[in-house]
Amino acid sequence: MRRLPSLTALRFFEESAHYMSFNKSANALCVTPGAVSRQIRLLEDAVSTKLFDRDHTGIRLTAPGIELLACVAEAFDSIERVTRRLSGAMRGARRRLTVSAPPTFATRWLSPRLGTLMESVPDIDLSVRTDATGERHCTIRFGDAALADRRSELLFIERHVLVGVPKFAGQPVDALLRRLPTLHVLHNDARLTLWPNWLDAAGMPREYAESGIEFSTLDQAIRAALAETGLAVVDRNMIADELRDGSLVTLSDVESTGPYGYWLDVAAAQAGEDSVRAFGDWLRAEGAKAGRD
Repeated sequence: MRRLPSLTALRFFEESAHYMSFNKSANALCVTPGAVSRQIRLLEDAVSTKLFDRDHTGIRLTAPGIELLACVAEAFDSIERVTRRLSGAMRGARRRLTVSAPPTFATRWLSPRLGTLMESVPDIDLSVRTDATGERHCTIRFGDAALADRRSELLFIERHVLVGVPKFAGQPVDALLRRLPTLHVLHNDARLTLWPNWLDAAGMPREYAESGIEFSTLDQAIRAALAETGLAVVDRNMIADELRDGSLVTLSDVESTGPYGYWLDVAAAQAGEDSVRAFGDWLRAEGAKAGRD
């Protein structure tokens, strides 16, 4: 009979080593931090050595912990590969594809189009995540440049327009800007340059946008514009539905582009997978359609 530690304890150990935090691993495992601590203590008792150093700054793997992690990760990876293969064979070779995307992109651009993905690639089981942790086959990223360590492909550049509710239509833009707040989006705690870029393209003073209201996500700014809170400069790709139903209208013919856009990033090890290639083909086709709208 094999003499192995608790598999639950090993699972909790691997997750804690991944996050270097009992609290974060507890969240990922849907248990309490106390439950994680107990399992780690049980494992340390079973192997008769300390696996983590603990102090007020957090936890760190000891040398035995590093050695055990390499073994555990390899074993779990092997089990996962085999169970995925067997599961796929039993379910008609369906493939799980996990994609990470920014929240606004996932809600406003990706989700409404997923019906066509299911029609184009019916054997994919898709998992869309808006957090940056964990295993992902590919990532849709908001940015202005390719990544050196990934296969980065630009899907489309943002096309910014000035929008507000219909009752503002037809009024002089400068009068609106003097009267209403400008709605700004933050990225890494700094304002995106949407407003300055649009004002430059419109030949208007940047002072119009020096104040205003700041939001963590573009979706929040769009919802504030819908609530008549103020005016927003928004990528028209993200408000196709609102422009179509007339709940938001463009207040100027001026459109500014970039410098940011949405990129598809794929690790080299994942690039050859059929599901990743199929998803990339679908994204490129949908991005081309969006560019023509």
